[in-house]
Amino acid sequence: MVTSYVKIYGPPVLKAVKALEAVAVDLSKATGVKFNHKCLPYPTRMQSNTRDFEQYLKNMQRMYVDCYEPVKLISDSHQMLGEYDFLFEWAEKPTMAKIEGLLEKIDDALKDLGCHYTLKTE
Repeated sequence: MVTSYVKIYGPPVLKAVKALEAVAVDLSKATGVKFNHKCLPYPTRMQSNTRDFEQYLKNMQRMYVDCYEPVKLISDSHQMLGEYDFLFEWAEKPTMAKIEGLLEKIDDALKDLGCHYTLKTE
């Protein structure tokens, strides 16, 4: 499991933790879409009985609609005592773009508080 740890520097630490909790709530609603590789149709189902390409595309869309499932980006988050103040636990290994998205959300949440932070993902 990949986790992003946040360390807050400077006051107001409690307000910063509350702001990170709001980010976590927002992220808990965000989902990605994952293709279920086990959901491949039989070749005979892929073939169309007509030569109409539009009908073929509609059949493909109906066939594959169940092959995609939503997955949560963040599986857990909470404040903690010790070396770090807050953590975000990723549901699966994040891409650099997802980590940058998290940084943007944290920057937005903490911009008016005047504190700084570090983020460590491992």
